[in-house]
Amino acid sequence: MPDPITGEGFDAPTPEVAYMGAPDLLQEAADLTRISERLQAEASIAGQKGEPYEVDEHRERLYLLRRAALADRLSLAYPDAEDFLTDAVQLAHQLAEFDREHDTHVGPLGPSAIEWDPSHRPYVRQEYDHWGW
Repeated sequence: MPDPITGEGFDAPTPEVAYMGAPDLLQEAADLTRISERLQAEASIAGQKGEPYEVDEHRERLYLLRRAALADRLSLAYPDAEDFLTDAVQLAHQLAEFDREHDTHVGPLGPSAIEWDPSHRPYVRQEYDHWGW
């Protein structure tokens, strides 16, 4: 039976492999805060000018990927924290939905592959592993 926590039974990298070169958790959280603030500021400026805000698909996806990966890593580091597990599941699904809508996955298996049933967490690991630092 596939295990979305360990990655066993999925055709995706294990968490240890996928996150091998990842920044530490605090650094990643700080980076994501800065990215989020920048994206919000850009949207606000466009709104103040009365202009439509055009989302940069690449930057939005990278933000979603890194956010989902951080949530996955936190849930692995703190398995008793139910909120971290909930976030990991929801953000993995959100990334998969974005990739379905925009056809932006980079790994060998797309977000609709049966492989990711019952969880998109291994999908996040595949995509993070294929993201070129």
